[in-house]
Amino acid sequence: MNQSRLWKVTKWSVPLVLTMSLIACGSEEVATPAPQQQPEPAKVTEPITPEKPAEVVYTAPLTGLPVDQPSLSRPIAVMINNAPAARPQSGLAQADMVYEVLAEGGITRLIAVYQSYHGDVTIGPVRSIRPYLIGIGESIGALLVHAGGSPEAYSILQQGHKEHLDEITNASAPFWRDSSRKAPHNLYTNEEKLREGALQKNYKQEVTIPTYPFLKSTTEVTDTTNTESLDNYTDSADNNDKPADSATPNQSATDPTNNTNATTSTTTTTPTTTGVKATSIQLQFLLESYKVGYDYNAKSGVYTRSMNNEPHIDLNSGKPLTASNVIVLGGDYKVLDDIGRLSLDLDAGGEAILFQKGQQIKGQWSKKSGDVIRFRSSGQEVPLVPGVTYYNIVPNSPSFENHLTIDGKKLSENG
Repeated sequence: MNQSRLWKVTKWSVPLVLTMSLIACGSEEVATPAPQQQPEPAKVTEPITPEKPAEVVYTAPLTGLPVDQPSLSRPIAVMINNAPAARPQSGLAQADMVYEVLAEGGITRLIAVYQSYHGDVTIGPVRSIRPYLIGIGESIGALLVHAGGSPEAYSILQQGHKEHLDEITNASAPFWRDSSRKAPHNLYTNEEKLREGALQKNYKQEVTIPTYPFLKSTTEVTDTTNTESLDNYTDSADNNDKPADSATPNQSATDPTNNTNATTSTTTTTPTTTGVKATSIQLQFLLESYKVGYDYNAKSGVYTRSMNNEPHIDLNSGKPLTASNVIVLGGDYKVLDDIGRLSLDLDAGGEAILFQKGQQIKGQWSKKSGDVIRFRSSGQEVPLVPGVTYYNIVPNSPSFENHLTIDGKKLSENG
């Protein structure tokens, strides 16, 4: 083949080979798919285990409320002035229980009992003591705190060698006067100072504390009609299968045989006592200016206290006083002298009504020697709702029913 012909073949062959090579490469690229990205393995989520609510191990002996550790700290019973010039008082919100009783002239006095609270909150105004106030305080094993007293009261304190702190005669250190108020409505103290004063006098710091049966909630309270049955609560007392009268008075708060105050009981029973709806309570002791009210709040489950149709507030917080239980008792008062000093028979017992969870339970109160005042219905002690309890001892004269108005009706009309 001559050179001219060879050049022509080469001229057309090279582009053809290149073209076919490119086509082959392009064809190979299309035929080979791009590698797909593999999905990441799904993460395994561990199931979330809800935290168990902390178990209530200990409860306060006078309130049934949970506390960090058991305590035999001696209760302190402070005589609180309830004259109009003494209101609003301070420190009532920290009390485990409050007793309201008549004093001379138709006024009332408050006995605030502190056991589970420890601190420096102001308490007062502190006022004088009477024999039956001594009896109420001693029934709880409490240290008596007062400023003065009747001659009969001083005689009992001195002859009985009672442990007490009196601002006038034996213990000025734990007390102070507030210049913003006039005497005698301006004397104050606090729990820390009182315990220090008791320690300096070598008074008992721990005592055997009385126990009460308390209800244990088994269902969430969602009652908005104030007609919830007490069947939603169970008796957390360890001796709930025994007659109430068989309970040992003044059983120790840390006695292992008593789970009410040592540990949460594992056995419960449903109380057979049920109540009748009662959401608004008005009671009058003697004077028109001593009208006490308790209104039930179904959402909070407590009663708000009022005096003369105005909220009865605590001066420290500015908030109304509240109670989980309100017990109204009929007492036999007797006038002793021309000054109007009274006596109150704490052993007689009598008619009483317990108000709790927006209901009323009729029954009787009694007090055995060496024991506290107890409320029973149909012969059985009725468990209390955990929280503060107010005891209001109204006179039996002219009649117990005459002092009470429930939901706008006199007690005699409520049946």
